[in-house]
Amino acid sequence: MAEKIIGWGRCAVTANTKTYKDIVEGSTSLSVEEGDLQEANIEGGEAEATRRKPDKYTLTFERRLGSAEEIAASDLQHKNDIGTVQVEPELAGAVSVSLAHCSQHITLSFDSTDGLKAIYTYQTKGKTSEGALTDVTFGTSAGVTEQSGG
Repeated sequence: MAEKIIGWGRCAVTANTKTYKDIVEGSTSLSVEEGDLQEANIEGGEAEATRRKPDKYTLTFERRLGSAEEIAASDLQHKNDIGTVQVEPELAGAVSVSLAHCSQHITLSFDSTDGLKAIYTYQTKGKTSEGALTDVTFGTSAGVTEQSGG
């Protein structure tokens, strides 16, 4: 049986045309918000039919910054449909993920351990085609070879 690689560890994230390779190790996560359940009730309150809205996925990662000038002020505003975001893990064979039609939100934080950090958040819209979710796909990483820069 092949060895399973269960974590991303270090990775690169490409958002539209910009690739970030200087991500804080262990800060990258993908979470899911389940779609709301909708019920069509008949008289008496019984559910005649149910339907679940599509799930939405949220990708979050952090980068340490040397100064606030590393992030353009315009990037700190919420942006809709910035295109595709792809996570490519350093380890070949690890799960990679691609998110389409994402919104982007970047915030800044500071603490005495890590200094100034940018926190990147990308969220899908829950798009579907014939019932299948189309804005998130999973694959297998070929591996990232260079981890410097951003």
